[in-house]
Amino acid sequence: MRITWYGHAAFLVEGEGVRIIMDPFGPSSGYDPIDETADILTMSQEDDRFHSHAAGVLGDPVVLNGREIPPEGVVVRGILFRAVRVWEDLDRRRNPNGMFFFTLEGVRIAHMGDLGHPLNEDEIAPLRGTDILLALAGGPPTIAIPDLHRAVEAIQPRIVIPMHYQTGKVRLNIRPVDDFLAAYPAERIERHDSPTLDVRRETLPRETKIVVLRHAR
Repeated sequence: MRITWYGHAAFLVEGEGVRIIMDPFGPSSGYDPIDETADILTMSQEDDRFHSHAAGVLGDPVVLNGREIPPEGVVVRGILFRAVRVWEDLDRRRNPNGMFFFTLEGVRIAHMGDLGHPLNEDEIAPLRGTDILLALAGGPPTIAIPDLHRAVEAIQPRIVIPMHYQTGKVRLNIRPVDDFLAAYPAERIERHDSPTLDVRRETLPRETKIVVLRHAR
């Protein structure tokens, strides 16, 4: 399986002959256009210019909106997609959205969507067993960095890929990734000079690793 970080919260996940694009950003984000094809497009919500620019994804993908996924999930191309309902603000009143999770080639992936508050036990429980966590690492308006650290500790993913942080391109007042990384020893951090990570179930690390990718756009 291959994971490519386009930038911000947008990823391409490839495996089992399927291309899945997640949370594509729009032209106002500051990143270059994605302009690639997908078989499946997941969006944590359908009306946020930083997370749901479907027009930037080519082809005729099946579109899944995190706000609309039923508790039992939705099966597309033989893959079960489920989502944890969360909100974009601390008061859990504004912009409900979904944290998608699914399994591909035996590897369970979770995307933190546009989460803006600490996770409670009911929200963490479905994410336990996650192998790869695509984590909101830039602080408010998404989850505060100390709350993210606690979530990572509770979920215990094998790999964390930071996203949604300040790269010098994105037009948002968010923190750089080093603010998130500061809580972890150097031996648990890998910085890749590439936007892609190839993953196999049998080679996943035993202890949580933070893998920092270079944005593709």
